[in-house]
Amino acid sequence: MESKKQLSNYQIFFRGQIYVNIPATLIILFSLFVLTIFADLSFKLSAIIGFVLSWIYWSYAIKNWIKWAVIENNVDQERLFKIGRNGFLLWNRDHIKQVVENKKKPWI
Repeated sequence: MESKKQLSNYQIFFRGQIYVNIPATLIILFSLFVLTIFADLSFKLSAIIGFVLSWIYWSYAIKNWIKWAVIENNVDQERLFKIGRNGFLLWNRDHIKQVVENKKKPWI
């Protein structure tokens, strides 16, 4: 059997940024631009809508990131939490436990 090479902290961090934080930030910025320019909504309302859309995306993407790290690549949950907290991806250990123990699908 072939053993998997352990992921570095940088690889875990980078994947979280690419798949979770950057798209979430782009959703907010894109919503602000589109809703204020084309839909003629106020900046404040556009920001709120962008934040809500971004939060929905984040809740889906973070579960995928956790599953990728812990289930597919055997990253220790405490290590993932430290990387996630430092990368502004996670702020609660229970979120990791909830995803892993319940084997939650990304949309639940």
